[in-house]
Amino acid sequence: MKKLAYDIVINKPQDFVFNKITDKSVYPDWAKAWGDGMTYEGEWKKGGFLSYFDNSQGGTKVVFEEFKPNAYIRAKHIAMVDQDNNEVELTDKTMEKWIGSLEEYFFKKENDQITKLEIVMTVDKVFQEMFDTTWPRALQYFREVCES
Repeated sequence: MKKLAYDIVINKPQDFVFNKITDKSVYPDWAKAWGDGMTYEGEWKKGGFLSYFDNSQGGTKVVFEEFKPNAYIRAKHIAMVDQDNNEVELTDKTMEKWIGSLEEYFFKKENDQITKLEIVMTVDKVFQEMFDTTWPRALQYFREVCES
């Protein structure tokens, strides 16, 4: 497993940034870095399950191992889902390598009006190229959502 880190500074308070990351109404606006039609179902809370997916290809299901409002989120990827959010059988080595990946969000207050958002992915090295492309783009989109 490899740790990959991505960050961005957003000109909004820490609680605002946290609330936007968990706001389903704006999720498609920044998750479009992974494709059109992105959505999620589930609950953002410790012990809660959430599936990130699109309506054509499916996606992934996580459990929130840690959830500290305005500060930190840790999600562990536990299953793949189809476009209807049903868990699917792991059919290839890439899917198998994905299960167990960790996704962490750190919300750091720089001052009352500026927040640094850092994303740390702990994944198999096979996913590095994808995330090195998509997370920086997603964070740029996310900053636009927050600051507009």
